[in-house]
Amino acid sequence: MLLLEVNTIEKSYGERLIIKADQLKVYQGERIGIVGKNGEGKSTLLKLLVNELEPDKGTVHLYCPVAYIPQLEMPVANALSSKYKNDWEVPVSQNDSLSGGEETRKKIAAALSSDAKLIIADEPTSHLDTQGVEKFEKEMMHFDGSVLIISHDRELLNRICTSIWEVDGGKIHCFEGNYTDYVEQKQKLKDRQWFEYESYTKEKKRLEQAAHEKSQKSKSLKKAPSRMGNSEARLHKRKTGQKKAKLDKNAKAIQSRIYHLEQKEKPKEEESIIFDMNHFKQIHSKVAITFQQLSAAVGSRMLFSELNGSIKPGSKVAVIGKNGTGKSTLLNMIASGHEGITIAKPVAIGYFHQQLENLSDNKTILENVKETSQYSEAFIRTVLSRLHFKREEVHIKVAMLSGGERVKTALAKIFLGNYNVLLLDEPTNFLDLHTKEALQMVLKEYPGTIIFVSHDRYFVRELASHILVIENNKAVLKDVDYLDKKKKSAATQEREVSLIAIEMELTEIISKLSTISNDDEKQMLEARFRDLINTKKQLSELDSNGNK
Repeated sequence: MLLLEVNTIEKSYGERLIIKADQLKVYQGERIGIVGKNGEGKSTLLKLLVNELEPDKGTVHLYCPVAYIPQLEMPVANALSSKYKNDWEVPVSQNDSLSGGEETRKKIAAALSSDAKLIIADEPTSHLDTQGVEKFEKEMMHFDGSVLIISHDRELLNRICTSIWEVDGGKIHCFEGNYTDYVEQKQKLKDRQWFEYESYTKEKKRLEQAAHEKSQKSKSLKKAPSRMGNSEARLHKRKTGQKKAKLDKNAKAIQSRIYHLEQKEKPKEEESIIFDMNHFKQIHSKVAITFQQLSAAVGSRMLFSELNGSIKPGSKVAVIGKNGTGKSTLLNMIASGHEGITIAKPVAIGYFHQQLENLSDNKTILENVKETSQYSEAFIRTVLSRLHFKREEVHIKVAMLSGGERVKTALAKIFLGNYNVLLLDEPTNFLDLHTKEALQMVLKEYPGTIIFVSHDRYFVRELASHILVIENNKAVLKDVDYLDKKKKSAATQEREVSLIAIEMELTEIISKLSTISNDDEKQMLEARFRDLINTKKQLSELDSNGNK
């Protein structure tokens, strides 16, 4: 069943085209993820779809009740509190103020309790902790309708999405499958571009060589020797002229072929990030930081206790736990050298937090990074380029930057600074997926020690070598395989829940097929039935690890 239809819409601000789409459709049961760099127009697209904005051209038709969860525009606050972890409802009085997570959960609860058949959500998990994100994920997977969602959470997009819409340069490109499928399809497109470019350059070089050889051969044709008689000389001249004309004609024809070759642009390449160890202050101790019976409390409330263990130089430690358990407090304690924490003497700490106090508004991006960095300007510009600050953009003053751009600048200043231990508090907040993945790659290459707080499951899994878990008022250092064990258990439970949901939907479809006479709707139901059968087969073949 068709729920939403878009025909030739356009939206511009001034001379800049923000969104242009010829045709978009959303059908019953689809779960569509919307991705693209910050500022590309993703939020504008959603506002057009829910009629909050009027398109300059074209039409949007909604054929069902819609629930819209807008982006929460407020500073990052303590999100989903543990006392509400089993319920979306938020029990507050009119005089109470809501945190970011509570406000988000309130909007999600309203959407789920409405009669909407289509939920349109703009970054609904930004202020939720990991448990809140996982709960939202399950709700969306089992929602009896369709979902259209902007998200910078790769795992969320992988788990719930049936297709991806990419917003790029105002245009919308549609890809089947989840986010990983989208990445694979994009890579195939890039591989194809490289193949076409290499074929083009190879053929152009071959033709240019052939044209050069013809020209050189034409130039090498000699005039008649002086010893020749007049008649012989005339004959030689005529034959030589004919050969020369033919060669010149062939060379000209080859040049025409070169001119008419379909030109292929060289695909963009990312420069490698290799930190120069001559500029890096290495830690030669066996241990960078040691915890001894470390405890933390807020007033009379205990956050965690009995943290023991050590962090070796070069480790990448993810601090995970629900909001309000003391993750940021722990970073503050390390930064201040709290009692119970021993820090090796060669350690130089760089601290990133959301207040972004390390930036000077009246200086440019490049000036801000250079003032505390030992690296060359060329290397700094390479790193900034990977974070999508291209060419002359590095000369923009910080005062003119958006929130996400300020975050990127502050992060670059930290990991290019004269430090060897980084404390990063929610470094991926406000970053789009492309930038988040670029940051992840830069931090992987970083030769020092990183202790970071993040609710982004994919980011944690890809970067962390160790996990520091805070739960039940305890803080414990664990190896990274802790996440794998946790994932196995969660994957098994999720598979069982998904199979039950599929069985219920299959039963419902069979019932509807026996009563529906409309051919279009019948075809849609039959297609959905086949998709569910395939999904059920795939889930049934998975083991407890989520592998076939």
